[in-house]
Amino acid sequence: MERVRTAQLAVLAFGTLALAAPCAAQAYPANAKDDIELTRADVRAQRQEITQKLMELTPEESEAFWPVYREYQGEKDKLGDQRVTMIETYLKNSATMTDEQADDLLKNWFKLREQQLGLQKKYVGKFHKVLPTVKVARLYQIDNALDAVISANLQANMPMVGDTTTR
Repeated sequence: MERVRTAQLAVLAFGTLALAAPCAAQAYPANAKDDIELTRADVRAQRQEITQKLMELTPEESEAFWPVYREYQGEKDKLGDQRVTMIETYLKNSATMTDEQADDLLKNWFKLREQQLGLQKKYVGKFHKVLPTVKVARLYQIDNALDAVISANLQANMPMVGDTTTR
């Protein structure tokens, strides 16, 4: 039961932090990209701290796990860069988006989601080499929960396509 409470508190704390970036981005300040990057750095640190607490790694597992995890997060960050670019483009065009722009957005979003899933599939084998299967499953459970919190916060703070009342 203690583990469940710890996980819930960690996800809620992380979600609160993740909320800051989309709110700042929505206002379109000149330094929005800088704000997003600072928040992303904070999120990375929080993500690693939460993962460390919830994984319950032995010292031997920890030594083998963290280099693979950092490599995984590095590749994940590259996909995150694509997502930030898509969000910036979306925010600039959401009120006046054309059908063609919306179609491009959908295609790019699905492509990004496929790349994210592909990355998870690529790394599951690498994580299996350094952790027992139960802990690999736990890692992906944590990772997916944190991603869901970030996505929910982003979506909740973005204007709807064609909504001209948010500007």
